[in-house]
Order: sequence, then C-alpha cells, then structure tokens
Amino acid sequence: MKKLAPLLIAFFFFSCSSKEEITQQQYSIEGMGLYKTHCENCHQADGSGLRDLYPSIQKSNVSPEVLACLIKNGKKGNGFMPANAKLQALDIAELITFMRERWGGKKQIFPADSVKLALKNCP
Repeated sequence: MKKLAPLLIAFFFFSCSSKEEITQQQYSIEGMGLYKTHCENCHQADGSGLRDLYPSIQKSNVSPEVLACLIKNGKKGNGFMPANAKLQALDIAELITFMRERWGGKKQIFPADSVKLALKNCP
C-alpha cells in the first residue's frame, strides 16, 4: 500500500489540473531534459554561464522569438554558440518554456507554432 501512495497522490494532483496546466508541466519537464542535454554544459545547471565565455541566461531579456532563432541557428563571431539544427519546433518550444519558467518567472507555454513563425523570421 505504501508503494501506491505516491501514485495515488500524483493521480489526484493531475486529475485536478486543467489541460493547460498539464500541458505546461509537460513542456517544462521535457524542456528541462533538453536543457540538460543541449545547454547545461555551457550555460551551467543554474543558468549562470561561465563568465565572459558563455553568458548567463538567468536574467536574460532576450525575447522568446530571438531565443528560438539562437537555439536553432546558433551565433557566430563574438559570443559563439553552436546551432542545434536537429531540434524541432516542439523541442525549442519546450526548452523556451522551461527557461522562461525557471529564470523568467513566467509559467506560460511558448507554443511550437510561435517557434515556427519565429524561425521563419530569423535574421
């Protein structure tokens, strides 16, 4: 019975959440995994970066649209960042959702459709 308790608690928690809240939680959890895989090595687990080499993303004021372009296409020159060309729009949406929640205080989904639109308009 003790092994079932956490499952029952999780069931009741998710059954009381709206569809939007559940989707936001899914985006954030998936985004956290993507961050660990693709971003954490340079920007660190806490988003603090590595001094002048890799910028902090903790208090970044970069718009989600610009961030989508940076994640997908990278940045060359001063402040190099490798491209993540294999990431799909949904992956980038989940990453941005996680980052905005973690460091921007915005518990709001940045939808994959918004990522697709942003990627079409990248400089």
